[in-house]
Amino acid sequence: MVNLDPQQPTSLPRCRFLGSPSAIEQYQDRLDEFSEDWDGGTGVVDNLSSILDVELPGGPTVGEESRCECGVCYCHEMEGKTPEISCNSSSCKQLFHLDCLLEWFRGLSNVRQSFGTVFGECPYCSKSMHVQALL
Repeated sequence: MVNLDPQQPTSLPRCRFLGSPSAIEQYQDRLDEFSEDWDGGTGVVDNLSSILDVELPGGPTVGEESRCECGVCYCHEMEGKTPEISCNSSSCKQLFHLDCLLEWFRGLSNVRQSFGTVFGECPYCSKSMHVQALL
């Protein structure tokens, strides 16, 4: 899992690798060893690909017809769930898993909650959006 700092989205993110200790050890070691090579002028996916020496999938491109990956984790399915929340903006419509979007909202300072509705900003277009959930 990659957690970006909303105040400094181009800085080195917090990374948590999932899997068996033997499978993730090499990635954690590379991240620790090469974290000083992080380039704030390069995108997160490109930086992580370079540091971890793996090819990572990129996020959807603007205007892409079929965007079924979550805009936060870039996965189609997470714990058996597909992205079910869409940005309210007609020009964006990016999809998100509810849990990913709520985790994103937790990192923002301007999020508010009222009667089971959480109000925040789309991670892609920064337009206002809301979801029915509790933080």
